[in-house]
Amino acid sequence: TMKQVQIRMLWGPLIFLAVLALVHNPLMVSDYTDSITLNRLQDHEKRMKQEMELLQTEFDQKGWTLEVLQTPKDWITTEQPMDDETWDVWHYVIILFLLVCYVYTSEKEPGDDSGTDTSSSTTNRDYDDDTDDMETETSGSRQNALETFCDGHTDMDTSDLTNMCDFVESFVNDLLEACRNALPYQNTLPLLENCIGVDSAFEGWHTQQSKAFSVLVPVVPPKGHSFRLETSDSDGTSSKHGHILVEMDCMCKRERLLGDVVCFLHRPEQKLSEDQQGAFLMHVLCTSSHLDVDKTIYWFQSLVGKAWKNVQYKYNLHLLPKPSNTSCKLQLEFRSGRTISVDIILGVQQGDSLVFLATQGDEMDHSTGTIWQRTFAIQELLFFKWVSQRVPEESCHLKCLQIIIYLKESNPSDGKNPVLTNHHYKTCLMHLLLFRSLSDWAREDIAQRLQDILLFMHIALQEKCLNHFLIGNISLPIQIPMPTALRTAAPVNLFKHLAQDPNLHAEAMREFVEVVEQVRALVATCEE
Repeated sequence: TMKQVQIRMLWGPLIFLAVLALVHNPLMVSDYTDSITLNRLQDHEKRMKQEMELLQTEFDQKGWTLEVLQTPKDWITTEQPMDDETWDVWHYVIILFLLVCYVYTSEKEPGDDSGTDTSSSTTNRDYDDDTDDMETETSGSRQNALETFCDGHTDMDTSDLTNMCDFVESFVNDLLEACRNALPYQNTLPLLENCIGVDSAFEGWHTQQSKAFSVLVPVVPPKGHSFRLETSDSDGTSSKHGHILVEMDCMCKRERLLGDVVCFLHRPEQKLSEDQQGAFLMHVLCTSSHLDVDKTIYWFQSLVGKAWKNVQYKYNLHLLPKPSNTSCKLQLEFRSGRTISVDIILGVQQGDSLVFLATQGDEMDHSTGTIWQRTFAIQELLFFKWVSQRVPEESCHLKCLQIIIYLKESNPSDGKNPVLTNHHYKTCLMHLLLFRSLSDWAREDIAQRLQDILLFMHIALQEKCLNHFLIGNISLPIQIPMPTALRTAAPVNLFKHLAQDPNLHAEAMREFVEVVEQVRALVATCEE
């Protein structure tokens, strides 16, 4: 109302008067003086008296007059001229008089003018509200359009994805149990533990383009054998791959007591039966005492084919194996017409950590021969679970990655493997989830966070440096298990190959520009 406006207008002059009063009438300090200061003042007073006496004598000789103030008390209590005192009082009265006149005049203004002012202020306020509403509406429409696009190009909703992940894990574990039952009693081949769901589907950013459900199957040595992982980690650096040395252990005592094993270390091979030699780990799966990736995958694929015959009666689907040198790829065709792919990756655990040497790495690097790829798939899975517990409800971080991955995989590849992989974009997202506050990933922030991920990738490409998210990341949450040597190691540059090969870098930039143009067109369409 007008009355409230007038009251608010009084605050400015009142504050001015308060400041003016403080300037002209400063607060007094305490009159108490300590003995040291008092002595110094007395000495100073004596010197001043002596100087004044000398000046008085000199003035008397010249015939001048000077009224001497006898004591410092006289100097302090000397009154100011009357004119100054009068001004100190009246200038407050004048300002106060002008202020009262202004308020009185404002109250007596015609109603039409008051109505005009009120109408004007109301119009301005309505305009500001309309502008805010338009901005909110634009932001809301952009958010809804991006979410609709994301939901329309993902293979299934969250609940359906969770159910399918549970089914895949259960299905693979049934196959693994049948595989274990197919092995002989005195087994000399690797043992297979239950699977662990990893990668896009189990992390929550599955898309129509990436239909594979990836699972990691830990492989452990049979009785009488041990695996020793050989990596080139040294001097604070870490390698991306390693070898798995197969060693034989003495099992003579157990062989005598239980008879369920054979001590291959002390039993000459020629004394074993042909069946036992045919299943001998060192002969079947090794090359120069090292576990061979190609041989291991071929053996596992054959074992799965035999196991499926024993469990297919449980499932109303058709299983079709797909060729692969780094994993066991299975296509499941349901009677409803739905089709999914299951990618079974074999891995050997590094000590008691959750780091594995696997047949396929995080960046889809292909293992070959006796070279196994190091994977941190378990740590990345745990990180996304850690984030999901702390971000706002219906957060946008996974939707941002889904949009980028879908657009990236929609581009024609001309039969070539892309330089920028899904894992590269996922690495950018994981870095940003640590750099930014998790509260910044609310549902309405999807457009801005989408741009942030692309900006992070752009800077990484310009500098030809994208650090591995886990290796050498000292800011990694303590809840994510990582060996201390890897947590404190020197960062690993995932774009090192781009710095070494200008052609690869140019191709990566071309792929990135295509994604940026698609995202820009998508956002522009949402704003229309």
